[in-house]
Amino acid sequence: MPINDLSRVPLKWPNRKFSQTYYDSGLDWHFQISRHANPLAKTIVLIHGTGASAHSWDKIFPTLAEEFTVIAPDLPGHGFTLGAKKAGLHIDQIAKSLQSLFESINISQINAIIGHSAGANCALALSLLYARPPEVIIGLNPSFVAPPNLYNYFVGPLINPLVTSGFIASFLANTIPMTGMIDQLLNSTNSILNDKQREPYHLLFKEQSHIYGSMNFMAASNIPDLLKKSTQLQTKLTFLVAAQDPWVPEVSLLPVIHKYFPKAVICIEEGGHLFHEEKTSRALKIIREALQALNSNPSPAYA
Repeated sequence: MPINDLSRVPLKWPNRKFSQTYYDSGLDWHFQISRHANPLAKTIVLIHGTGASAHSWDKIFPTLAEEFTVIAPDLPGHGFTLGAKKAGLHIDQIAKSLQSLFESINISQINAIIGHSAGANCALALSLLYARPPEVIIGLNPSFVAPPNLYNYFVGPLINPLVTSGFIASFLANTIPMTGMIDQLLNSTNSILNDKQREPYHLLFKEQSHIYGSMNFMAASNIPDLLKKSTQLQTKLTFLVAAQDPWVPEVSLLPVIHKYFPKAVICIEEGGHLFHEEKTSRALKIIREALQALNSNPSPAYA
């Protein structure tokens, strides 16, 4: 049911004018949406990665909204979407929750999904739920491989059963901002972000719900099973692979893409894990080229 209470969203939050809240199936969602004036416009879903929120589509969202209906949710346990339980942070359950939300807000057909990192995994899981799956999936540095040593150093200790408890998440929310860990994490992506781009991450990791959701989402991933299921998708796939991404290393990722998605278009670019935030113009060029694959048959963006 509609709530539209934006009191928890900072006034200067990226693209806040597109923000809405909605209560559905136990989740108090925050998402950003721009419904195109043309009812035949295609619909694109943007899915952020672990530890991020809809803010990571800062410049990409309004640019795509000029031509499409665009929706960018904060995933359960992330950003300003509240009410997530641990059992609901598995990718399969997140996909079902997203589908329920979209149906509730009258998004009847999704034509393309763009996902960053674990958001690309969610894009696959969500697509598997539809009898008529999206025509295009674009994965930006998709998390299709086991976490590297860098991940184990920074995040591994945080996702054991003790630390993924609400108590520890509350403790971390109070202490992490004082440790410099957030900047260390951002630096470890090999993407150069300015202070304005870093600020949303600093704000998010002051919230217990965001830390709890991020840690448990990582702990609940089953990548091999998802990839096997996704081979059945008859969808045009494009993957952006950043050559200097230490979180999803090119040398590990490319063999996985070739194995499971041999027909996918692969774009290898110079950059780090947050490529789409650091090099937005280049990311948009790749996205636009991939979206040209949307078929020419008009389909309703919403009922």
